[in-house]
Amino acid sequence: MNGQTNCSSMGSSWKPAAITDTADQKWYKPIISLNADQSGNRDVYKAFRFSRGLLGAYFRFLASHEYRMLRKVEHLDFTPDQVRRPSDAAPTIHYRLIEGRPVKEIAAGQGVPDNFFSQLFTDVKTLHQHGVAHMDLGNSGNILVSGRGDPAIIDFGSAIPLSWLPTPLQGWACRKDILGVLKLWHRFDSESMPLFLVHYYQSNYRKNIYTPRRFLKALRRWVTGGADKEGLSGLTTVISVFFGLLVLVSFT
Repeated sequence: MNGQTNCSSMGSSWKPAAITDTADQKWYKPIISLNADQSGNRDVYKAFRFSRGLLGAYFRFLASHEYRMLRKVEHLDFTPDQVRRPSDAAPTIHYRLIEGRPVKEIAAGQGVPDNFFSQLFTDVKTLHQHGVAHMDLGNSGNILVSGRGDPAIIDFGSAIPLSWLPTPLQGWACRKDILGVLKLWHRFDSESMPLFLVHYYQSNYRKNIYTPRRFLKALRRWVTGGADKEGLSGLTTVISVFFGLLVLVSFT
């Protein structure tokens, strides 16, 4: 298909091994692959399928945005580093692989390491001190447990620079990140959670139904009387994310 990114076309030295199952993957989701060079170093390669037309422009914007966010924080111990873009014209980014496993997987097995979430809590505050809010830390897939047992944060596609936001919204963005951490802490290791943080989480955490995607989903269910298909269509998701970003940019 014209406009699709073919990972195997990146050159003879590129030997991608797909992490995501592209057969069942939605068309608007990026394809995640691994590249291993001759020295054994491994990089993550993240590519959207379309590079031409209106969709290509949109996906290039998403890739460019995540690249800028990662570059702002790649020097931190708990984020991906060696971030690169092959070309501004391609909706792709790649960076050094963080060797680790999702926190959900670790919690379901031997359990998370001691002091894992207290360290993650501190790391997120450090992230904010460097001017970035992640905005999706309640998603357990974005938190890895490294081989040393330390937390690592990935997927900065939703991240925003705090400097983009007026002061009241900066506080809201930081609280959203902190509550995302507390959500996972309470879910996977509640026994180690300090009582004052349990009270803070229970008093302040609310599932956000006011994102563009969830608003459109609720509207669709209302219109169809609840006879909705599972999830939203890809086009609806793209449109809702676009308008969400448009609202955000309007604040700047």
